[in-house]
Amino acid sequence: MSFSSSSVSSLRARTMSSSDDGITLKKRTVKGCCAPAGNKVKLLLVCGILSCATNFPEGYCNSYPNTSHQTFQNEINETYIERGKEGGISENAFTWYWSLMLNIWFVGYLIGTFLTPYFCDNLGRKKALFISNCIALLGAILSFVGVTFYVPEVFFVSRIIASISSGISFGSLILFLQEATPTELRGVTSFLSESTFIMTMGLGIGFGMDAVFGTNLPVLTGISIFPAIVAIVIVIPLHETPKFLLINRNDREAALASLEYYRGITSENEEVLEEMMLEKEVSGPDDEKMTIWQGVKEVLSMPHLRMAFFLGAASLQIIVGIWPIVYLSTDLLEDNFSPEISQLASFAFMMADFIASVLGLLIIERFGRRTLLIGLGAANVVSLCLYIASDLLIPVWDPIRWGQIVALILFGATYGIALGPIAYFITSELVPQRSRSIVQSMVLGFNTMMNFILSFITLPCYTYFGALSFLPLLVIPSCLCLIFLFIYLPETRGREVHDVVDQLMERHNKDGGNKIRNISSSVLSASSLASIGSIDKKKNDVEA
Repeated sequence: MSFSSSSVSSLRARTMSSSDDGITLKKRTVKGCCAPAGNKVKLLLVCGILSCATNFPEGYCNSYPNTSHQTFQNEINETYIERGKEGGISENAFTWYWSLMLNIWFVGYLIGTFLTPYFCDNLGRKKALFISNCIALLGAILSFVGVTFYVPEVFFVSRIIASISSGISFGSLILFLQEATPTELRGVTSFLSESTFIMTMGLGIGFGMDAVFGTNLPVLTGISIFPAIVAIVIVIPLHETPKFLLINRNDREAALASLEYYRGITSENEEVLEEMMLEKEVSGPDDEKMTIWQGVKEVLSMPHLRMAFFLGAASLQIIVGIWPIVYLSTDLLEDNFSPEISQLASFAFMMADFIASVLGLLIIERFGRRTLLIGLGAANVVSLCLYIASDLLIPVWDPIRWGQIVALILFGATYGIALGPIAYFITSELVPQRSRSIVQSMVLGFNTMMNFILSFITLPCYTYFGALSFLPLLVIPSCLCLIFLFIYLPETRGREVHDVVDQLMERHNKDGGNKIRNISSSVLSASSLASIGSIDKKKNDVEA
């Protein structure tokens, strides 16, 4: 016996019409002062504040070194002079020292991504966010201590700790936003995560300018303490996501309470739970617990999960150039512009990125994810080619150097309006609940390693080969990934996850996914009948 979503809805509609006259629903209320309870504006506000506070360590702490690198160099030099090193650290030594200081972030982030499945699947999305934000607070305090007391080693450790927290929080946040919000808002709320991340990068670059806090490192680093506290406070009253409670914990009552907390008390909530049940066990039995490594093995052995991993990795590979540019844009531009103009250009790049991300909120649910990702990915590659061409033509016509700034702004705009946000959340729309955190962590782990490699070698390669180094490092890999996505990426906008998974199974599994779907249908049938029986029992008790 198979249960489609339409048959479940029909059966649920008949049951609800006979057992719920609306009186009970009107008497019930949702507890909690922060509860959105179906108010879309309040739901978006909660998601926006949570996203901003949670993403602050990653966005802010990785962008303020861009414009304040000279102050950091001066402090590090002074530290080594006080320790007895005559003349301080050499310029060549500082290049490698500073590169390690920046890129150690990816090492900690990689650790965080591998911890994400454990925290998310065993403790839940909410607790994972709470723990990661507590770690972020510790990292923020240590960074403040490190620069205040001239101990660069403490600042180094603070970046490792903060990056571990970001590795956990980013994956947890995407899962939380995807699972707590209705399908029609899933894209907008997920988009908020990247938009707020871009905003915090803009704040970092702006605050790192000499005219703001760029020459006052204790203030510059200490600012990140306050968002970490806000993130901890706002997570505490939130409910766990209904999907996690229903599918991972098998707690239908708690799932219903969570659904009411976020989406309000309506007669459609039972139908929503039944729709969520279609995701349950599409890739394995309910009582089978997996270690992280077993989960990785399963992902690599099952064609539809393996394809979801490849699609997610290809999507993020397109935007891998954002990190070298965020770290080094001021340095790179100083080859052809004054330090002041280079700082302003970097800030303009980030503002274009942020403004585009705000506009992106208006279009994310109007156009397909596939169309936006591939189209804007191509435009992003064109912006890199424009930067390369402008650099090469400077000896021929000097004013063409301004084309580098135009290219940089175009790069930021195409990234922010949809490319970056979609690349980060598309994976969660391709994978069933059971494997979602594993696949997402694998994708982020692969992306983190690529970020580390490319960010670490970009400056040396640029020093030796100039802007031409962008061709093998960024342009050619992005073009190959765009071709792959054009061939294989399904559309996910407005579709339930189980529907997208079914499409991937039909396309890539040898048996078309029929065996797995039959298991899911059997589980759903039993769950649906049990739920209906429970409602009928409540009805009889009331009548008695």
